[in-house]
Order: sequence, then C-alpha cells, then structure tokens
Amino acid sequence: MEAAIRDRVGRFVRQNAEAQLEFLIQLTTQNSYSHNKPGTDQVAAMILERIGHLFRAHRVVRQEEVGDLHLLSTREGGQTVYLLGHMDTVFPPEHAFQSCSRQGDVLRGPGTGDMKGGLVVIIYALKALQHAGVLGELNISTIFNSDEEIGSRYSRPVMERERQRAAACLVTECAGVENQVVVSRNGKMGARMKSYGKPQHVAVGNHEKSSAILEAAHKIIDIEALNAIYPGVSLNIGKVAGGLGPATIAAEAEAYIDIRWEHEEHKDRLIENVQSIVDRRMLAGCHSEFEVLNWRPSMPDTGCNHELVGLIQATAGELGQKVPVQHRRGSSDANHFGSAGVPTVDGLGPVSQWDHTADEYIDIPSLHERTKLLAAVLLRM
Repeated sequence: MEAAIRDRVGRFVRQNAEAQLEFLIQLTTQNSYSHNKPGTDQVAAMILERIGHLFRAHRVVRQEEVGDLHLLSTREGGQTVYLLGHMDTVFPPEHAFQSCSRQGDVLRGPGTGDMKGGLVVIIYALKALQHAGVLGELNISTIFNSDEEIGSRYSRPVMERERQRAAACLVTECAGVENQVVVSRNGKMGARMKSYGKPQHVAVGNHEKSSAILEAAHKIIDIEALNAIYPGVSLNIGKVAGGLGPATIAAEAEAYIDIRWEHEEHKDRLIENVQSIVDRRMLAGCHSEFEVLNWRPSMPDTGCNHELVGLIQATAGELGQKVPVQHRRGSSDANHFGSAGVPTVDGLGPVSQWDHTADEYIDIPSLHERTKLLAAVLLRM
C-alpha cells in the first residue's frame, strides 16, 4: 500500500515539476526582505492560496514590524510533525538582485536557496500527499515565519510553545552541495555595541579627542581577536555606522556583531569576554554599551535524532538518493526545536550555494528530488 501511494506521489511531483519551478520563480520575484512587511505578507498569501485549504486549523500571529506568522495543522491537538520554513530574505527592495535567471539546471535568484526553494518543497510535498489521498491521515503542522534572517526575535516564543507537542521537526533550509542534511548547528547571537563620545569641530583643540568612532574601532579589533578563542567559536562585525561628517568628531557610533558557538557551555564565557571589551574605556570621555538583539541556542547532535536520520536515509536510498549528514556553523529555526531534545533534521531543501549573495542559486533537479523525499518521509513517519 505504501509503495502504491509513493508511486502516486512521485508521479504528481514529476507532472508538476514545471509548475513547482514557476511558483518558486514567482515567490522569489516577490521581495520579502525581513523588514518589508507588505512584501512578506504577500508571500504568505501566495502560499496560503495553494495549500491553506489543505489544513483543518490555521492560526495567524499578527506582527507589526515583520510579516505575520502562519501556523497550519492537519489536526488540532496531539503530537505532530512540524515543518518549518521562513518567508523572509536578506535582500532589501533597493538591492540590485531582485529577479531570477535560469541556465540549464541552475536557477539563480534572491532567496532561491534561503529559503524559498525550501518553501516550495514543503508546499508541493503536501500537495502530493493530498493528491495521493493520505494527507488528512497525517498529523502535520507547518510554521511559516518572517523574521528568521534577523534572528527570529518575534517568532521564537511561538516555536518554544509549539515544540512542547512536537514528535519531530523537519526543516527545509537548503541542502549541502553534496546533498547533505543537517543534524547539528552552532548557536548564534546578534548584538549591537553603541559607543559614545563628545562632538567637536576637528579644528578646535589638539589631537586628543573623545571620538566615538575611534573608541569603537579599538573595541572592534579586540572583539575580532576573540575568534577561535574556543573551538567552534566565531565573531564578526558586519556593519558599522556613526558620525556626522569628516569635519566633526563623532558623538556616537554603533557596530553590529554576529557571535556563534558550537558548544553551549562556551556561550556565557564568550559573552563575558565581549562584555568586558565593551565596558573597557579606551579614550577619555568615551564609553560603550552592549545590547543583545536576538539569539538561538546551539543545536547539538545529542543522538535524539539518529533514528530520524536513519529513517530519512533509508527512504532516500529507496528513491535512489544519497543524503550524508553534516554540522553547520550557521543557525536556523531548527535550533529552537533541536536544542530542546526534539528529533530534528534540517537541510531538506534543494541543493544551493552562495546564499546571502547575488550569486545565490539552486540545483533544479534537487528541488524535485527533495520534494519526493520529504513526502515519502512524512508518509513513512
């Protein structure tokens, strides 16, 4: 019986391969930068138009700063398998990278891999299960959120509540270049350092000055020097701003910091080191403050997901696919489930590379392969 259903699922995916690709192009062409709420809400509307009717329950968590979160379930209550997908991307509307281009088996476009390709894997896997007549028998819930790229600051509380009834969690962030799925991830913190000095015309006084920019510069160098202080640790100053103009000593400056760790026990000591650098006054008349903007715990490979990985690999083998496993230094919403002991596997989206750049692309055949795999895994679970 399962083999017959799987055959129907496979035929559906093959017959709808071009429609799936066209829908991905439509999703990608619609800008959904994290702070573009109207654009991200439009992506949600496009998704709901295709699969909203497949679910018995639909809950919307309204947001003011980012797009609304949508939680859909085939059943109300009971343990459920969660499918996670974020609708936001890193490309603002004014960025030059706004459209798709196809060359052979490669589709290049903003968010094709991270993670609109993963969204259409979820959508067409569910449509295939519905076509096969079995979706209503499965307890599946999806979370579509709009703030993953900025640390899931608004959606994190929802995920922490929902994971209490999670039997497992499957996330369709992009696969590795060798088809890998992800079994563990680094923890991540987004933070801001604000430095303060005393404004003054550069022609007044001597070379001694209370420049917020110079104060921040000293600290940026010291923070960057913490890289690899512990195994699996990385820090990056990704954005710096401040000052009024070249002829004015800066009164304020700010630096945005990305902090990552592989082992959760290193997190507190790492933050203490950063905090001590921020608190240290380098120049007379200057001081700095440290603010945590968002964070995700690390997702260790504790063994709780080994059975799930085995099921995925066995199912992939039956489909003629190979899915090795990997650790990723990046974080995702999978961390919120995996860190709590929920069996969690990420990287179930299409093969992709160069995400967060204007060279981002996916391998088109892998889009359809991953759709068949996800549907077959859900069926077997």
